[in-house]
Amino acid sequence: MSARQMPRDLLLLTFTMIIANTAGFMYTPLLPLYLASLGASVEQVGLFFTLQVILSICFRILGGWISDHIGRLPTIALGGIFGMVAMVGFTLAPTWGWAVLGALFNEIGGSLVGPSFQAYTAEKAPAGSTSSTFGWVNALFFICVVIGPLLGGFLVENYGYRVMLWVATGIYAVAMIIRVWMARGAPLSVMGLHPAALVKDVRGLLALLLSGGLLMWLFITDGLADAGMQLAVPFLPKFVTEVGGVSEFAYTGLYAWTALISALAMWPCGRLADRYGERRSIAFGALLFGIIWWGTIFRPTPPIFVVVFTLAGVAQGFIMPAFSSLVSKAVPRESLGMTWGIYMTALGVLAIPAPYIGGLLYDHIAPAATFFVAGVCMIVAAPLALSRLRLPVPAEAAEPVLRQVEG
Repeated sequence: MSARQMPRDLLLLTFTMIIANTAGFMYTPLLPLYLASLGASVEQVGLFFTLQVILSICFRILGGWISDHIGRLPTIALGGIFGMVAMVGFTLAPTWGWAVLGALFNEIGGSLVGPSFQAYTAEKAPAGSTSSTFGWVNALFFICVVIGPLLGGFLVENYGYRVMLWVATGIYAVAMIIRVWMARGAPLSVMGLHPAALVKDVRGLLALLLSGGLLMWLFITDGLADAGMQLAVPFLPKFVTEVGGVSEFAYTGLYAWTALISALAMWPCGRLADRYGERRSIAFGALLFGIIWWGTIFRPTPPIFVVVFTLAGVAQGFIMPAFSSLVSKAVPRESLGMTWGIYMTALGVLAIPAPYIGGLLYDHIAPAATFFVAGVCMIVAAPLALSRLRLPVPAEAAEPVLRQVEG
């Protein structure tokens, strides 16, 4: 699928995601440093990100289920409102502990928006082009990962964290207004929003998850890879700036460079996944990430960081569209929202202790230990993807499982 073939409403919704996440990525790369400016130690930064993962687990399934019942666009609009509250919370936080409130509302908003947007993209994808559709959407989305860190780093370096966060809040407000406008004419049904329906739907998908098929191995494989990311990413800014001698603004430049490479790689990597199989793309990307984390500690110098961040962008291009495509093929369309909610929750369960463990390794053993263990997780995920993610389960194969549970 080419960019011109993207459905117009999907393109518009992707545009709102770019605006909202430009605001988010203005502070996301610098969040560990912002928390430190509010008085957080390295271990407390790890604890903060662990709490963030736990909050995500609490809301992802519910957000996806709400999306299946009231519609994608209304759910995204509601998530935008919670996201706006989160932005204000981060901006006004006097200490790192108060920033946890911002994380709470941020996870509520993300749990409503994330599964809904992924499900909406899968529903609009032409047959046989699921990976390349996700590739295009991810490529466009990564515009915000290029612009946001650069703008955020510039504002922090010249005006401080508070000014940067207020600018980000204003940008996010624009996205929230557009999302609410898009949802104004969407059909809205809340008839199925009661606990009994939630329990029945969750039981159905959990039965599918535990049946030993594609969905279960997707969760395990991506959960392992996500644990590898959560071990290292919260401490990457500190390592690059303190050990590698790179300035905060230069770090945001590296972060944006990775996003640019990812954006360029997403569509061609998605097409490769459509042609040669998603499992091969996932395995190659995971193996490349393992090499990246080990390369980070081999010689922490600015030239090495340029190579490492470049390869990280390529690895993301291989992994993201392929995983999104496989998840979308594993269940019936009417359960996509909750499937994405459970999928994101399963990743969170596996990654709960990772940020805190990463902080302990960084502080009490050596900074390099954090990245070494992260590399091990990624490399283990590669053969698991090749051996277990062989064939997508068609939606028709999932329906008997769901009907058996419902009966």
